[in-house]
Amino acid sequence: MLLPVDHLTTLEEEIATHHAVHHPFLRRFASGALSLDQVRTLGLQHYQLVKVFTTYMTNLLPRLPDPDAAQLFRTVFDDEFGQHTIFNSHPAMYRTFLKALGLDDAEWGRVALLPETSAFIDFHLELTRSGHFLAALGAIGPGHEYSIPTMFTYLVEGLRAKGLVSEEALAYFTLHIIEDKEHAKVFNQLIVRYMGDEESRTVIRDGVLRSLNARARFWNGLQRAVFGTT
Repeated sequence: MLLPVDHLTTLEEEIATHHAVHHPFLRRFASGALSLDQVRTLGLQHYQLVKVFTTYMTNLLPRLPDPDAAQLFRTVFDDEFGQHTIFNSHPAMYRTFLKALGLDDAEWGRVALLPETSAFIDFHLELTRSGHFLAALGAIGPGHEYSIPTMFTYLVEGLRAKGLVSEEALAYFTLHIIEDKEHAKVFNQLIVRYMGDEESRTVIRDGVLRSLNARARFWNGLQRAVFGTT
């Protein structure tokens, strides 16, 4: 008989091989054959996801039924918000990257969102506000935190190869490659307590896969916008 932790390991293996995590857009971006405008397109569209991620967490936190689970969740929550200063928040770190690309505040605020970008955000807002809390936990936990280090490794490879920005400007990405591995462990502590029955495991997995499928569509949109291909 499999233990809850065994089911969690199986879920992580499924995430690691998901199409979104090794998407053709990511592989092509990693080659570094990029223009400044192409990198700016990635930067501005992806920023729309970055700046709303804390809203997902704000939505989900009060829905956690156990006080100790909520306390664990807050360790990730505080990291995303920058703990004691907004200048260390993850959106603030990302804006450093955008500034290094020569983009100013006005350009961040007047981005025409790709349909796939809007759909990704709308899906996660709705899920964290009113979807099953286990599905939301799956989407925001392993669906994001376990998958992001691999996806961001592709992006960093491409950005370093092109050499458009300094290593300091890449801090948002390099931090997440390291930090999200720790965040994934925290979410595992949360999720494993709910994986004792098949129904709960199914709901969690559904949230993970729906989030990753939305991510794959987001990369589809960027592949079209950045490289002109589908």
